[in-house]
Amino acid sequence: MSGIDTNDATKQGEASQVLMARILAVAGHDLKQPVTVAMLSIGRAVDEGVPAAAAYRLRIALDALKRLAGELTDLARLSQISDSLTPKRKAVQVSEILARAEREWRAYAEVCGIDLQVGTSELFVQTDPDMLQSIIRNLVWNALKYCGPGGHVRVSCRPDRNRVRIEVEDDGCGIPAARLDGIFNAFERGEQAGRSDGLGLGLTIVRETANLLRHPICVRSVENEGSVFSVELPLHVSEMAC
Repeated sequence: MSGIDTNDATKQGEASQVLMARILAVAGHDLKQPVTVAMLSIGRAVDEGVPAAAAYRLRIALDALKRLAGELTDLARLSQISDSLTPKRKAVQVSEILARAEREWRAYAEVCGIDLQVGTSELFVQTDPDMLQSIIRNLVWNALKYCGPGGHVRVSCRPDRNRVRIEVEDDGCGIPAARLDGIFNAFERGEQAGRSDGLGLGLTIVRETANLLRHPICVRSVENEGSVFSVELPLHVSEMAC
């Protein structure tokens, strides 16, 4: 009678995870170098002065490379997450995180004809600021990616007892119910992505980073109406005492 050795299966699974982490780390490092060179070259060409039409196209290309560089950074971070990266938690003002996301995506949203609205909040949360920034950046990019010209993306924050909820809402194409369970899988993209010039790792980064931070992630979506992604964070202790 044949059977399966669960110990061997477990060891093989762990070995596969280690191998994948190493592949991700090498890929993220090696691919980011030529992307950085291309970014510098395009940026220099724009600074030196080119015709307006060419400058516009170069800026679009530069924005695309910046997004790719960001995903490559996240790719390397994903390998670290797989290798037990430890969060560096501290008190972080929510407005600082949201303002950085707005600065990063404002120009891109305007070029695409998308109305990006980012709220403010004086609340403090307990989290790793770099990891939270990665989550919000990827959620905003995901929302922009599935909105067409004339669309709207709204980033908001509201307290909920001893927690804070950050929401990224769009009125794009939405997600079919049959695809909701797989949206956080690596290399998964929606069929209607208008700007899919990425690695398809954004929501995987969101899930893995949120799991590491123990920040619950929720998604609500209606096909052809839009989606709302939310992340819950613990309110900083001094805020809870007020």
